[in-house]
Amino acid sequence: MKYVAFLIIGFLLTGATAAAQDAADSATSSTADATQAPAEPTPDTAKEDEKKRSPYYKKVQGWLWIEGFAGPSGYDPDRFGSLTFSSGGGPNAPKVKGPEGGFAVGTPFSGPFFLGWFYRQANYGNYGLMKTGLEFQPTIRIPYVHIMFRVDLGFAKMINGNPYGLTDLSNRGIVATGGVGIRVPIVRWISFVGSVDWSFVGLSLSGTEPGTSQSFNSWVLGRQVTGTFGLTFQFIGVRKN
Repeated sequence: MKYVAFLIIGFLLTGATAAAQDAADSATSSTADATQAPAEPTPDTAKEDEKKRSPYYKKVQGWLWIEGFAGPSGYDPDRFGSLTFSSGGGPNAPKVKGPEGGFAVGTPFSGPFFLGWFYRQANYGNYGLMKTGLEFQPTIRIPYVHIMFRVDLGFAKMINGNPYGLTDLSNRGIVATGGVGIRVPIVRWISFVGSVDWSFVGLSLSGTEPGTSQSFNSWVLGRQVTGTFGLTFQFIGVRKN
């Protein structure tokens, strides 16, 4: 019986010693983990973080752009020649000023060359001027502020009246626009655009001369200058953060 007691005591001492050793090993391992240096970032992660800090990271992107704009405009309907009535030269239309607004939809092909469709309408009190057609915007994407150019070609028409007092007016024509300005990225999917645009508007006018029953048909070539300010919303393919 005495030997059995000694044997039990021996097992208990052996178990206690093993438990104490395990606890010591666990504490040593925890201390080593706590004092271990954090892992170094991989080269790819470091390059991505550096790219995000770079000014070149802030640039316009996306495959679908929707742009809304407005601004002041001035229009001289017959800047390069007046109407010709059947009785001789027609009246010169006065220069007018008024607001112009519109929008454009298109794609920059995920790069600096926007191609799309535009619509603009100006209000000059007694009449308005509508323009629509193709728009091309080459952009130089320098840091933070991009230099942009505007080239439009399309259809033009006087609406809601005319400056000559004509009745039964039918008119249509073409417009060619050139402009220069800036584009500023605000967030990854919005940018601000501001430009000055010069438009040459050629219109074929036909109708009835004022105060007579004489019909006429004549071309006029005018010029419009517009200050364009707008916001562009960029979708599909913009950066994630």
